[in-house]
Amino acid sequence: RAAGGGPLGAVHEVMVTIKDIEAKTMSPEKRQEAKKDLFAFYIGRPLSYLLTIPFINTSITPNQVSYLSLLPLGLGLGLMLLVPTLAGQVLAWLCFFLWNLLDGVDGNLARYKGISSPMGSVVDAMSGYAAMFISYLAMGVAASYRSAFGFWKPEWLLVLGALSGAFVIFPRLVMHKAINTVQTQESQQLKGRKNFGLAEVIALNLTSISGMPQVFMLIAILLGWNDLFTVGYFLLNGLVMILSLRKVLR
Repeated sequence: RAAGGGPLGAVHEVMVTIKDIEAKTMSPEKRQEAKKDLFAFYIGRPLSYLLTIPFINTSITPNQVSYLSLLPLGLGLGLMLLVPTLAGQVLAWLCFFLWNLLDGVDGNLARYKGISSPMGSVVDAMSGYAAMFISYLAMGVAASYRSAFGFWKPEWLLVLGALSGAFVIFPRLVMHKAINTVQTQESQQLKGRKNFGLAEVIALNLTSISGMPQVFMLIAILLGWNDLFTVGYFLLNGLVMILSLRKVLR
């Protein structure tokens, strides 16, 4: 997904619809890949089209939207830390979901206006990595305050949440290093979803931070199962990390 920046300049007022944005930002090839992440494609992406409309007739750049998306992440983590109530945790989740939508807006804006750039992709990745780590860390914080079972000490849950976020990021760093260093056709194929098998599609839906983890996060918060979410994703993300590293380093 590209997300780039461009110079600030005059913007002509145009009437834009969700279908206009979808037509200009979703190629048939991209659609086939995007559809593999079910929640992101059928829920997050349509909502991101709607949220993109107010940005179309402004001079705000995709890079600025990417930087803006960091704000709800910080606010969400702050709410988890400082307002350890059900209401505070639901508000924190809404902040993370807002990041999810803004994460789609920057790419929509870049492709719609045709101002994508390599640095835009870097800024977008930075925002995504921050979301991966902060979301799981925040749930570890939530679990240390509100949990269904007393099997784990609060400090354990904090560590497990932080490790869970690290498990998601680490194989991506190794993969990008392999792509940039080895530069083989096989290493380039690791980057996309085009050749994902069933197991990889399931793993994508269960672990993509813009996908089903946000649904499970909300359910866990509402039911007080923050500890189950944290421990479950610690195990799942750890397993996916091992399998991903095995694929990259084989």
